[in-house]
Amino acid sequence: MAGEIPAPARRFPDPLNWAPLDPEDLIKSPDEAINVFDFEPVCRKNVPPAHFGYMASGIDDEVTLRANREGFQKFQLRPRRLHDVSKVDASVEIFGVKYDSPIGIAPTGGNRAYDPDGEIAVANAAKRGNHLQILSTQASTSIDDANKARGGNVWFQLYASPSWDIAKALVKRAENAGSPVVAVTVDRVAGRNQETFTRLRRQDARVCSDCHEPGGPDAATRTKPNFAGIDVAAAGVPNLLSANMTWDFVRRLRDTTRMKIVLKGILAHEDAKLAAETVWSMRSSCRTTAVAARITAARPSMRCPKLLRR
Repeated sequence: MAGEIPAPARRFPDPLNWAPLDPEDLIKSPDEAINVFDFEPVCRKNVPPAHFGYMASGIDDEVTLRANREGFQKFQLRPRRLHDVSKVDASVEIFGVKYDSPIGIAPTGGNRAYDPDGEIAVANAAKRGNHLQILSTQASTSIDDANKARGGNVWFQLYASPSWDIAKALVKRAENAGSPVVAVTVDRVAGRNQETFTRLRRQDARVCSDCHEPGGPDAATRTKPNFAGIDVAAAGVPNLLSANMTWDFVRRLRDTTRMKIVLKGILAHEDAKLAAETVWSMRSSCRTTAVAARITAARPSMRCPKLLRR
């Protein structure tokens, strides 16, 4: 029709197409990294398939992990101009402790599967950058040794298990080691279907039982230093999941420890309101449950205006 403006023949090219990440041209040192995703293909190349799959996978078909990454791409900065930014201070204070940046190191188990020094190497890095470090219950380093390497202030992430006695012993160990905060995982109530991990494990020619002792919870914790001295077999638990955890557990924990308590895995604002202690939502749910509402979208609905102190 006369007067109509013809549609463009094609869209403008994506600027990233001029220099896409080349999986064959990997960084050779951390100094060469342009962003954090430069490390992932290096890990894929150097780490055995099963171990890489465990670290890289989320849950099910990765719908939540994918939604998290896409969700963060929708955040945009709204800068204000004509302010003196010649001296920028990115430090943050959490529970009276000042860190150089708001970036913390989340808990991951079994770090010695990726580096001989395991969580000690992570603690040294956290100390060097003055970052918050959270140590996993399933770490290959004890909370005592991690705190010593970091110089203190390492938080302890708790997989409570179905047994109060096991949970109490773990918490007391962390408290005696000087940990100021216990981060209780509340969304690990059942087994998880890690499809990416399962597929990559099939590509791994190694025999898992050479390093991972088969058996129940007692065998699974035998090589985990945080369980040293804890009689897991006597507890008679079928597994280490927390399917029986309720708000009564949080109240009981509050009356047992002097540490601050963080609930790890809270998504709904109703649960945030129920929290008697500090509520902190972390991204672990993409490792345990596939949720339709991605965490980046769920957080605004929590309406939690500040961190609540004990």
